[in-house]
Amino acid sequence: MSPAEHPRRWFLAGGAAVVVGGGVGVGAGFLHHRSAPRRHPAPRDLVAALATELDLLALATAAVRRDAALRATANILVRDHSAHVRALRSALAAYDVPRRSAAASPSASGVPSAPSQAQVRATERAAAATAATRAGRLTGTAATLLASISACEATHGELLA
Repeated sequence: MSPAEHPRRWFLAGGAAVVVGGGVGVGAGFLHHRSAPRRHPAPRDLVAALATELDLLALATAAVRRDAALRATANILVRDHSAHVRALRSALAAYDVPRRSAAASPSASGVPSAPSQAQVRATERAAAATAATRAGRLTGTAATLLASISACEATHGELLA
């Protein structure tokens, strides 16, 4: 081996060490940025909308049991409110929602066990107005979702008129 080859080996080994070190640094940076992104707290209006929908679902379910004449219309309400609950839960999945929140169960306000058609109608109309107000305070897809729910609640009120 000539004396000129020995420094070349050191030069190549040093270059390889730099490349390996760079690769380790890039890998560490990649793993650091892949950690779970910080989730933001859920908008209160979105969480409250879910609680309202759970109450409306309970009310419609009670109406189905109460009155045979109201059963067909109330079944439509049950399906719609179930869809609203699924949509709101899906929207809330992007946020950090506290475990003990309105997202877990209906509100403690209570739902009549045998609501009349007039009670259901009044509750649906009030829910439409509330959802519209909440939609006005939100932006983006959350606002669009609540505006759509508001329109649906207004339709429910008219179905029950």
